[in-house]
Amino acid sequence: MPTLRVLHVGPADPPDTLTNGAAPPAADTEFSVVSVETADAGLRAYEAEHADCLVVEPPLDADIVDFLSRIRERDPALPILLFASPADLDVVSRVLAAGADYVPKTDDDSDAALLAARIETLGGVGGEQHSADPWRQSTAAISRLYSITNQSELSFSEKLDRALAVGTAELGYPFAYATRIENNDVEVLAVAGDHDDIAVGQTTSLSDNYCQLTIAENEPVAIGNAGTDDALSELPVHTEMGLACYVGAPITVDGEVYGSLCFAGNEPRDPELIEAQKLTVKTLAQWVGYELERSQREQELKRQIDRLEEFSHIVSHDLRNPLNVAQGRLEIAQADYDSPHLDTVIDALDRMEDIIEDTLMLARQGQSVDSMEPVEITDLVEDCWELIESPNAELRVVDEFTVHGDPNRLSHVFENLFRNAIDHNEGAITIRVGLKNVMYTNTRAPDSGTFGFFVEDDGRGVPEGRREAVFDAGETTRTDGTGFGLPIVKQTAEAHGWEVELTDSFDGGARFEFTNVR
Repeated sequence: MPTLRVLHVGPADPPDTLTNGAAPPAADTEFSVVSVETADAGLRAYEAEHADCLVVEPPLDADIVDFLSRIRERDPALPILLFASPADLDVVSRVLAAGADYVPKTDDDSDAALLAARIETLGGVGGEQHSADPWRQSTAAISRLYSITNQSELSFSEKLDRALAVGTAELGYPFAYATRIENNDVEVLAVAGDHDDIAVGQTTSLSDNYCQLTIAENEPVAIGNAGTDDALSELPVHTEMGLACYVGAPITVDGEVYGSLCFAGNEPRDPELIEAQKLTVKTLAQWVGYELERSQREQELKRQIDRLEEFSHIVSHDLRNPLNVAQGRLEIAQADYDSPHLDTVIDALDRMEDIIEDTLMLARQGQSVDSMEPVEITDLVEDCWELIESPNAELRVVDEFTVHGDPNRLSHVFENLFRNAIDHNEGAITIRVGLKNVMYTNTRAPDSGTFGFFVEDDGRGVPEGRREAVFDAGETTRTDGTGFGLPIVKQTAEAHGWEVELTDSFDGGARFEFTNVR
């Protein structure tokens, strides 16, 4: 029996299908598996002993595409498989674009068998004798389907139409359709194949369709021959539409069943074949659900942006105009009258202007970052520091590093953090900027992957019970503060895809840690 040498790189143990010597139906291959947890260990393991196939299972401690590129430099022909959840759309898309292959990792026990089948095929063991093996047909279908979903230039409806067409060709069904189910009605959203009774916009009763089983079980359902089942054979989908075989899976959006994805034909199908195809259809249905969720989020984001633009217009014009009038008349009044009450009015109007500026900035910072470029942190923070007037404060950049982002928007992050540290502490204070998990060694950030950095001070810090609240708009302990500085910091960080957390510095002051930074 042939043996395939498999290198597994990932934080989890290798799938049992590989380590236990098990394999999918009709397989005649054993696996010799070496498993490591880090990218560096994976490179060393590959150099020590050449592998027939590389399996990568995220999350990895380094950028996956960079790691695969380094492997490719050593062996351009090595089969590489990503074993990941369909929910990791970004990772899957980037890896497929880099030329690797993909097997979905789900909660289904059959996914490990599917992985084993794909390793055999790519490792050169399967060959023509297994060309009809349903497991290998399923892995080929999944690969082609995900190559379509990775085409960013296509709209969701275009991807869905192409995916259904490929699915019918790869899986051997004449018809495929996606549905939305609501109030016991089944509405067809997309179709592949020419069937008189299956058309976009058509609505039928759920009780008349095989989909009722898919929805009731909330799991993929395979029907090889409906004519052999008394209940199924009496359904209109069989008696009127003539569909004898069916494999379908539920489409879930935000945890709720949205509809179904179905493949069907007029002729009965081999039970073994149709059972192996359940995972393929389930994987495609999951992708449809994720894309629908993304579409809904994008629509909601657009509505939020429209509301923010309307809000910004109101703040910028409807409030600023009367404020400017009040400030102009106040200057005239000061020329004619000398009163301490006018000084109080000046302070109040200045505070109103600060609130307007911070409110506008907060509204704008919540939007995504469209333009990213390398930003040298040392240069950026020193420019920001020049705008801060505080003779009792000292800035120390303990590490040099580069981030990718919008320099104008990032300047608001550091300016607000510097002002926050100075305004909330009395006396001399030192502010440090450096890399997270680096002991002040002037070490640059890695050339790839994600990392973290911090901005901290040696002041009095923030009590643990208030650390979450400081990021809420309007939250401040100063009578002259607007409470928008730290919300601006958080929204700007999140717009860059970063995460920010407030904790203690080594000296007991406030420490803001930014992670998932590129």
